[in-house]
Amino acid sequence: MLDSLFQGIAWLLNFFFEITHNYAISIALLTCAVMVVTTPLTLKGTRSMIEMQRLQPEIRRLQAQYRDDRQKLNEEMMRFYKEHEINPIGGCLPLLIQLPVFSILFWMIRGLINESNFAGLQKALADYGITPHITAGFDPKYLDHSSELYQALLGQTEMRSFGIDLAMSPAAALGQGFLTALPYVLILIAIGVLAWYQQRQIMGRNQGAEVNPQQRMMMRLGPVLQIGFTFISPMALGIYFLVSTAWRVGQQTYITHSLYKGEDSLGVQAQRAMAEARAEREKDKKDKPPRAGGNGARPNRAARAVGKAATPRDRTPQDRTPSDGKPSGQRPANRRPQDRRPSGNGASPSQAKQHPRSRKKKKRK
Repeated sequence: MLDSLFQGIAWLLNFFFEITHNYAISIALLTCAVMVVTTPLTLKGTRSMIEMQRLQPEIRRLQAQYRDDRQKLNEEMMRFYKEHEINPIGGCLPLLIQLPVFSILFWMIRGLINESNFAGLQKALADYGITPHITAGFDPKYLDHSSELYQALLGQTEMRSFGIDLAMSPAAALGQGFLTALPYVLILIAIGVLAWYQQRQIMGRNQGAEVNPQQRMMMRLGPVLQIGFTFISPMALGIYFLVSTAWRVGQQTYITHSLYKGEDSLGVQAQRAMAEARAEREKDKKDKPPRAGGNGARPNRAARAVGKAATPRDRTPQDRTPSDGKPSGQRPANRRPQDRRPSGNGASPSQAKQHPRSRKKKKRK
């Protein structure tokens, strides 16, 4: 199944290559075709996320109403989402789309520059109309052997476009010297700047909004991962990142002007609703009764020491009272010697057996 998908993408890339005869332009056009397909999904997910922000006060009321009944809360929330035609995970959809698209293009490009051996023999036999499957250099996968892109890559060791070998990674280019790596570094910088600007557009538009922590983390890690993958991958993949990120910057500009322009726009309504929900949350925090200890904070050590009852060590002997209610510090006046506590063997102290060593001392005297 995956091979069929790779073959379809490779066929589309070959279609653009037959028109342009340029690897970089063909990859850029392929990226634009992919973005045209994914843009409606991105716009739908963004609209769903803004709609959820606009309805946040009502969602909070439902959560407060069914706080003690988890099952009922889930049922009401699903009914609420269905009634307003929103998808609770729609905000993550644009980020989730990027991963499979990137994986497909990555493995397709790796297949196009698949290396094998015996290129000279392959080319010599190709002149006589023989096409054995033993090659040196590139032996492209996922392409028909009669396609123009396959013939252009077969037996080659480079995929040059505008003086850049798209089959080489920036990491490998750095190993060959600064001048060789300079175009690769410039492309990396352009990708980083565009990715940073795209995230700035989104975060600036969603100031004060409650964003899913996972979504926020993915948004922050996105530019870093793009640069990291581009650094260790063939530059053909860097062309995809460069074009797709520039496309998304234009896409976010369109979203800002279409959904956030005007006081009655959906985005501005969502911002007001989020501000209202935030104010209610702050009010709930202030109205909460404080904990024991005054202002809700834990009492310090000195306060806890004052509040403690006096320990037995701090009490005087007169304060120590046994179970019979008599003060333990006072000695009974009518107590006789016979009432004294006997020794361990049950005899009185006067009848206690003397130690043998003490008898020896008496004999010596």
